[in-house]
Amino acid sequence: MSKWTNNIKLAAGWIALIVLVAYLAGVIINQRDMGIDVAPNADGRMAVTAIEPDSWAKGIIKPGDIVVNVDGADPLQSEAIRTYGVIVGADHIEIERQAPDGSSYTITLPVDHGVSAYGTLFYLVIPGLSLVLLLIFSVYVYKKEKEDRAAKLLILFFLSIGLSYFSSAASGLLNPVGRITLGISFASIPVFFIHFMEAYLRNYQERFITRAGLRAFYLFASLVGMMMVLSVIPGIPIHPYETTALLVFFVYANVVIVYKLISKFIKHRSGELRSLFKITLTGHTVAFLPFLLFDAIPGFFGLSFAPAKLTAIFLVAIPVVYFYLFITKRLFDIDFVLNRFFYYTSISFIPALVIIGLMAVIMHQDQYTWVKWIQIFILVYFMITLFLFAKEFMDYRLRPHFLKETHDFQGSIDRFSKRISKVMKRSDLEKLLEREVCMILPVRNVSFLKIVQDKSMDRPAVSGDGKAAPEIEAALQKLGHKPAVGDMIRLPVGTGLVTGNYGTTQHVLWIDEKVNHTSLNMDEKNWLKTIAHYSGIVYENLYLIEGLIENLEMEMKSQREAPSWVLRLIFTLSENERRRLASDLHDAALQDQLIWYRKLESLMLDYPMEDGLLEQLDQIKEGLLDVIHQIRQTCNELRPPLLKEMGIVEALEQLIQQEQIRSNYSVTLRAEPTVIELNDVQILAVYRIVQELLRNADKHAGASQILIELEQRDSELYFYYKDDGRGLQLTELTDSFKHMGISGIKERVRSLDGDIVFHSEPGKGFEVQLTLPMNPHSEEGGENDDSYFAS
Repeated sequence: MSKWTNNIKLAAGWIALIVLVAYLAGVIINQRDMGIDVAPNADGRMAVTAIEPDSWAKGIIKPGDIVVNVDGADPLQSEAIRTYGVIVGADHIEIERQAPDGSSYTITLPVDHGVSAYGTLFYLVIPGLSLVLLLIFSVYVYKKEKEDRAAKLLILFFLSIGLSYFSSAASGLLNPVGRITLGISFASIPVFFIHFMEAYLRNYQERFITRAGLRAFYLFASLVGMMMVLSVIPGIPIHPYETTALLVFFVYANVVIVYKLISKFIKHRSGELRSLFKITLTGHTVAFLPFLLFDAIPGFFGLSFAPAKLTAIFLVAIPVVYFYLFITKRLFDIDFVLNRFFYYTSISFIPALVIIGLMAVIMHQDQYTWVKWIQIFILVYFMITLFLFAKEFMDYRLRPHFLKETHDFQGSIDRFSKRISKVMKRSDLEKLLEREVCMILPVRNVSFLKIVQDKSMDRPAVSGDGKAAPEIEAALQKLGHKPAVGDMIRLPVGTGLVTGNYGTTQHVLWIDEKVNHTSLNMDEKNWLKTIAHYSGIVYENLYLIEGLIENLEMEMKSQREAPSWVLRLIFTLSENERRRLASDLHDAALQDQLIWYRKLESLMLDYPMEDGLLEQLDQIKEGLLDVIHQIRQTCNELRPPLLKEMGIVEALEQLIQQEQIRSNYSVTLRAEPTVIELNDVQILAVYRIVQELLRNADKHAGASQILIELEQRDSELYFYYKDDGRGLQLTELTDSFKHMGISGIKERVRSLDGDIVFHSEPGKGFEVQLTLPMNPHSEEGGENDDSYFAS
């Protein structure tokens, strides 16, 4: 079919719809709802049996009045009276009424033409607005998904609801066009809905009804529509069968719909379509529950809390729900909404009872009306204030029982904040983010994208890890503003969360759709924004660290030697790493070795064993002791125990004593005075220098005698080292990996603004002379950091 033909059909449909609506509106405006039900009495005369509320006859005509004539003619000549038992479209009515004394008198009553204010609201304005809203929905759906069959069926569903609601007033006035429109559209509502659900669920590989069942519904709807057409033809005695058939078919079709929805929900109660069918059931409940609670059920007891004309407004909930489902392709989190609905209705029940009870007391007081209203205002105002105070306590006590998912979000934030403090690279941060999001949200995939906005480029450059679809990157390129950290960006698929912002670069976490097809609820959005702000701080710090490293590299390239503060920073970081490693060895490996040693020792003492086996186990025990000793020695080397408390002289004495036990040399230490005041960084530096020199003397020099002198000269520390080892050419110290320890000594001395000199020749030993200022410049940092000392 050509596009031109489609346009002609579409235009013809719009014209027919506009003409029909205009005609029905004219009927409603020009014809008054009289609201008079009549039936023959025992004498065969037409008597008034009931008066509809809010109609023209209310307060004018009474039940029991005898209708003498309508517009000057016998009432039985009216087709409406003979067939339907109502009076409609009359200009004047003559009635006979019985007086209190038993006599009768006749009254001629002119009928006011034109719709009343009540009728304008409930027969024209509200139905008209509903129809306009559904027409807007239909146009939007058609423009967005005109090629989708489900979209066309959804439009027919919308139009059938709108026309049936709008034509109900004209049908009540017994207008033939109104009755035919109401009958056909009302019978079509469930059929179009069933057909729409069948087409819509195909996207999820799910069937709603069989083809034979769908054909049967169309057939029955057509038969009911034909009966409604025949009912307006004079002379065909089909009433009230057409009305009964219409109501029975509509009720049966909706029972089938609810049954199908419940069965689908039960089938998918733990699957991805659970939320879809829960939303549809909720939509039907919202649409029909007000009518059942406030009109139908109270009607059995002769009550009515709200007229059907008012409760019918809630029927619009059904098209609104399905319009949302079809257009957005995302489901709102129905569990989130229902949990809060039940929670808030639960905590509001008692305050509502208290307010109503106190209002009843006030209303029964014999006072001026305006005084009562002031009392009611004060009462409600203070009750709401007290309720808000009490709600804080109830939120603390009751909210976790209703909204248990909040514990997961809080636990996630606590866990994320602890782990994020250890992140050193952007890749580690992104892995942590991915893990946390996938752990909390039921999503299939996440992706990290980077947006670079440069004035020299026409549009931002977007790059990613390849997990996000190309249309995601295209949507980010079209952003007209620069979002802040924590902002959530609506994307064609999923959601974008801004997790980092530094200069012209922004980091966006793309979060795929949830597997249950629901959109993010408020708690999930708040949680995501919170972890985004955490991540934004870390991103900024990582960029600052990278910039600092780049500046350091540039400065070191521009100079032959690194600045002393840089060296001091490097050594401080190195000592911190030594401390962490020593702590890990001591708390993990050493403790495990001790446990196994004790278990082995207990096993050897508690159980009799052969001599050969006992000897082998004894060797294993001795080996474990050696390993334990080596681990302890390594821990002491990595983190000298009590170095801060002992001072440099006592610390060196202990170090020399330990080294002499393991080596073949003798060490003489001369320290003047015996207590030398150094700060923590200087103590550690001298200790490491001596430690390295003794190690070199043992491994490389083969020395037998070593002399170490330590002396405080005014504001300087003088250090002298000499051994009788094999010596070396000083030129070998340059660019030699064999002597990285000596190079480290030089850099450590330079980091403290000291001077060092080496003297050595082959066969004549090795000498070191160094001086350190006792009070190095504090502004260069690092000298007061004693975090690497054992406590």
